Amino acid sequence: MSKIYQYIKFAFWFVFKSPQRKFGYLSVWQDIVGIFAYLCLKYFSLFKLKPISICVGIHNRSDLFLNHFIPSLLSTQHLDSIELSVFDCQSDDIIDLEIEVRKIWKGKLVFKSENIPFSRSAAFNKAVKQSQNKILFICDADFSLPSDLVIKCNKFTLGKLVWFPIVFYLYKNKPNVFDEKHGEWMQWGGKGILACKRKYFDNIGGLDESFKTWGKEDDDLWMKFYKARNYVIRSREKGLLHHWHPSLNPKYQVLADKADKGLL
Repeated sequence: MSKIYQYIKFAFWFVFKSPQRKFGYLSVWQDIVGIFAYLCLKYFSLFKLKPISICVGIHNRSDLFLNHFIPSLLSTQHLDSIELSVFDCQSDDIIDLEIEVRKIWKGKLVFKSENIPFSRSAAFNKAVKQSQNKILFICDADFSLPSDLVIKCNKFTLGKLVWFPIVFYLYKNKPNVFDEKHGEWMQWGGKGILACKRKYFDNIGGLDESFKTWGKEDDDLWMKFYKARNYVIRSREKGLLHHWHPSLNPKYQVLADKADKGLL
C-alpha cells in the first residue's frame, strides 16, 4: 500500500504542484509530449549514433571519480563516440588528477585545471565550453554510468527533447545495488544530471553562475528549459547510481545519521 500511495502522491504533485507549473498549464502539455516521446523512443532503434560529450566539473571527489565513474565509463557501449570533458578546480585530495585519469581512460579527453573556488555552475559551464560535440551529458563525478548511455543520450535529445534522468541515491555503507533497502530514487529532486543538445544549453545561458554555494542551480536550469519551451523527459535510469559521500544537503545528512544508527 505504501508504494501505491507514493505513486499516487507523486502523480498528483507532478500534475498540480511541479515547479514548472509557474509557467502555466502549457507546461503540462510540455510534460505530456515528454512522456509520449519517452514511450515512443524507449524501444526505438536509431540508425546512426552521434558522438556525445560527457561534461564533469570536479573538486575533491577524485576517489569516487577514479574508482566508480571512470570504470563504469569503460564499460559503456560505443566508447569511440564518447568525449570526456573534465574541468577541475584544482583538487587537492590527489597529487595530479589528470595523470591518474589518463592512466585509466584512453579515449578522447579534454582536461583543464584552474585554481579557482569551486562552484558547480561555473565548473560545469567550463566543462561544456571546452567540449566539442553537439550532444552533452552533464554529470557529477560521484556517479556510476549506464552501459547504454550513448544510445539514450541520442534518443532522448531528439528534436527539442531534454533528458533529466531520475538517479538512484545510494545510502551510506550500502553495496552498489539498486534496491530500496540500499537507497532511493531521487524523483522529487536531483535535476543536476541531464542530456541535451549544446544549442539548447547555450540558448538558455547554461547554469547560472550567481549560485556560489550548494544547491538550487539545478532547479534553476530545469525551469529555464521549460521557459524556453523544451520538452523534458524524466525517467528512472537504473544504471545511473549516485555513490554516497558527505553532503551539505540537510536531507542527506539525516540519511547518513540514520545509516550510522543502523536505521537504514
